[in-house]
Amino acid sequence: MFLCRKHIILYGVFVFFLSVAFNTTSCSREEQTKVYDLDSIMKRGVLRVATIENAVAYYVGTDGCEYGYDYDLSRNFADYLNLDYELIVAEDVKDLMNKVETGEADMMAYRMQMSSDNQQRVLFADNVFHTPMVLVQRRKKNQITDVTELIGDTVIVRKNSKYVDRMRNLCEEVGGGVIVEIAPDSLSTEDLVTMVSKGEIHYCVADEDIVEMLNVKLKNLNYEVKVGESYPKAWAVRLGADSLLYELNNWYSALKDSRLLNSLEQKYFLKNNYLEIYDMYVPTGDISPYDDVFRKEAEKLNWDWRLLAAVAWNESRFNPYAMSSQGAAGVMQLMPRTAARFGLADDDIYMPEKNIAAAVQYIKRLDRIFSVIENREERIKFILAGYNAGPGHVQDAMRLAEKYGMDAQKWNNSVEDFLLKLSDERYYKDEKCFHGFFRGKHTVAYVNKVYETYDKYCRQ
Repeated sequence: MFLCRKHIILYGVFVFFLSVAFNTTSCSREEQTKVYDLDSIMKRGVLRVATIENAVAYYVGTDGCEYGYDYDLSRNFADYLNLDYELIVAEDVKDLMNKVETGEADMMAYRMQMSSDNQQRVLFADNVFHTPMVLVQRRKKNQITDVTELIGDTVIVRKNSKYVDRMRNLCEEVGGGVIVEIAPDSLSTEDLVTMVSKGEIHYCVADEDIVEMLNVKLKNLNYEVKVGESYPKAWAVRLGADSLLYELNNWYSALKDSRLLNSLEQKYFLKNNYLEIYDMYVPTGDISPYDDVFRKEAEKLNWDWRLLAAVAWNESRFNPYAMSSQGAAGVMQLMPRTAARFGLADDDIYMPEKNIAAAVQYIKRLDRIFSVIENREERIKFILAGYNAGPGHVQDAMRLAEKYGMDAQKWNNSVEDFLLKLSDERYYKDEKCFHGFFRGKHTVAYVNKVYETYDKYCRQ
């Protein structure tokens, strides 16, 4: 076929752009498959670390700061290499593996299951953890003690998780009958565990180390039933990144039994603040997440509901998982013995609605104890003091006030003064005192703080 000069030029231009496109595509493919081992990472000056947001690996606290056992450790590894640190948060395990395989991340700081399939896709480090999957249920009578007892019950598991496959296999192993329900995408494993603690669902499945850490504050979980054998988990790097893996293993070997590891274990497995993120949501214009409960329960006392909310704020900052060093628990910081006396079972003490309702029953009892105080507004101050200190010490202070010619039905500049004197031997050994030594400074401050909080709520 005869081509004119114009056609030849156009053909040449076409071939040129086709060649450029082909070379660009080839480069792109080469870039995607390029192994980012230690040399190239050092030249870049940045270690790109991928992880997943959960209670152990990485999370953002209520103070806006970043936390996580694996997060803190991986930052230390970047410092060890004298590299800047870039965090990449994956959506789930599938996305995490993809980010490492494609080179978007250099490594994962996440305890990935060392399955035979995964070992064909990444190189695992030596920081191996062994953790079984466990059934999570609330502590109660007639708990499930064997997986066969799950027949006919529903277990909630996360979508696209290892728990789904394990529970489906388990269902076949026991001959069927276990209902495996997939949780909405918006719910994390930690969400499900917390829902079990609250009694919102009966069962879920999680890794034992995660449940153990959460139960430090939740207190009411049973996770003794294993639904799978203990399996190894570890951090990982891309296939071909042998030098990076070598340095990672050297670093971790030097770190074993170090002060850093001990401090991180204390921070995240004994004192983890992850659950505080569940207390962040407060509807606009409201005081707390439990305003409707305070409104309903305060009617039983004939109190302004905002005063009851002020008590809760000063007790727990509205944290349903709060526990004092003395053992007081929940939104209203009830001692277990007091909670039981007013019908609150140990399993329910961390449930806000039931905790507040039991606290109101206790306040009603205090109201009867101090019914001798005729002025209702004045009586509330005595009730608050009794709620904090116990009624006995307040009654001692009332008897002392009467003995020394003061008004035993007046709090300010009268009974509160004698409550402060109960740390003085001359007063707490007085024949009018039946409950002995007491440091009243905290209780006097508590009453004042509750009223300060109440005034603030009334002004907003």
